[in-house]
Amino acid sequence: MNSVPGDKELPLEEHFIELRSRMLVVIIPVILITIITFIYSGEILKIIWNNAIPLPMTVYSPMELIFTRFKLSVVTALFIGIPLLLYEGFMFVGKGLYKNEKMFFIKVVPFSFLLFTSGAFLAYFLVLPILFKYTIFYSTDVADPQVSVIRTIDTIITLMLGFGLVFQFPLLLVSAIKMGLVKREFFKGKRKFVYGALLAFALFITPDPTAISELIVALVLVLLFEFSLIIARYF
Repeated sequence: MNSVPGDKELPLEEHFIELRSRMLVVIIPVILITIITFIYSGEILKIIWNNAIPLPMTVYSPMELIFTRFKLSVVTALFIGIPLLLYEGFMFVGKGLYKNEKMFFIKVVPFSFLLFTSGAFLAYFLVLPILFKYTIFYSTDVADPQVSVIRTIDTIITLMLGFGLVFQFPLLLVSAIKMGLVKREFFKGKRKFVYGALLAFALFITPDPTAISELIVALVLVLLFEFSLIIARYF
């Protein structure tokens, strides 16, 4: 097997030492950001709550608010630390990659992170307010709605993470087309079936009795699908 130009074969121990040092470069800033974020996590929590939840905060245990603030701080630090993690990971494995593999990494990974961020922002600024507004007041004629702080934050994080992963759809589709697993023309002739499948998927992942969130998710998936076909055509 031909080795990568400029690559040096090193003992396994040295690779572990380098990996540890690079992970420390990531872990230490993440810990610091977590601590700093925790100090201001109360204000951050209020901003998130006021944007998405039309009800006052409710806690059901003495430690619930503290756990919520800590979880929010960790998630925020991890999200901020993702670019640094990707950079250190690339610097670690980049020595053993060919030039075309490095170019693929440089092109795809930042674009993937941008898509993930776009999906998370869409979930937070558009889907979450609609979802909580209609699902909460949907039951007001039966019971007085109250929502737990930590469970609500868990729902918000899960939904943002889910939308971020859904926004990876263009990369997956374009990669499948480029690798020859499927043909672009195959999807062009079966749009009705694809749209129906995307709508069914949106109905499955979005628990909204008003169907508003499902339609938003389905529309987003359709736009991502068409965007993927355009990218596959020119790249």
